[in-house]
Amino acid sequence: MSSTLLRVGLWIILIVVALYVLHETYEGLPIAEYFATAMLQKALVLGILMVGAGFATRLLEKGHKVVTQNRCIVCRTVIPKGAIYCREHLRGVLQREDDRSHMTRTRS
Repeated sequence: MSSTLLRVGLWIILIVVALYVLHETYEGLPIAEYFATAMLQKALVLGILMVGAGFATRLLEKGHKVVTQNRCIVCRTVIPKGAIYCREHLRGVLQREDDRSHMTRTRS
């Protein structure tokens, strides 16, 4: 989310700068009316606000990652990053799957 806000904000600022250059280049011609200064100022403010929101969102995302902990789906105990279950429940799930997949009898 934060990278999207930053990219869109920076693209808006880049487009505003390009349109400002076109406005100043063709100042005396009718095409300059398409790039009104008031419109460019509003777009520039929008771009700056989006970049600021992107930075704020990035800080909040990093803070969220530090505060939150990964927990077991069943018992909600803290588990290592990348795991879904605690060791006890993981053993149970694996045992059930093993029992389900090995229903055949062995010959004696």
